[in-house]
Amino acid sequence: MSIESIQIERQMNLPQGYLNLLSSLNEADEYFFNEDSEDTSDFEGRCWCFLNEDELTEEIDMKGVGQSFAHKQLELYIKCFSEFSNDQYVTSPKGRISLERVINGFVIAEDNGDLLYLDQLDDFSVWIFHHDGCDVMKVADSIENWLSRAVVA
Repeated sequence: MSIESIQIERQMNLPQGYLNLLSSLNEADEYFFNEDSEDTSDFEGRCWCFLNEDELTEEIDMKGVGQSFAHKQLELYIKCFSEFSNDQYVTSPKGRISLERVINGFVIAEDNGDLLYLDQLDDFSVWIFHHDGCDVMKVADSIENWLSRAVVA
């Protein structure tokens, strides 16, 4: 499935900065990004492995939860979270974020199970979903801003 088809299916127009990045990705493009640069300026950052166009539509199978395309895999984590919690929100340093908003995130990269995603409802800002705590954190206002602070691995 092409990125154009994904955008039609998801009823979204991904930002041109992300589409440019996607078209430039090789088999395994990785970027270091330090989301806590103010506190740990000497740390190069976590290594995020970006999904290329083919990988965006790879099927993720979470045993006992379901299957989803890689770009939509947040729905699997939120489904699992919902089975163990009555809360309709996840936590964030910026406050509580609705599960529905997180489910609609567009996953673009992964690091040790944590997911980097674009939030359509916040002008495609860049967020991290921490899989072990089901919390989220906004790390950049745009993919261009994120890339300006990242280093190619």
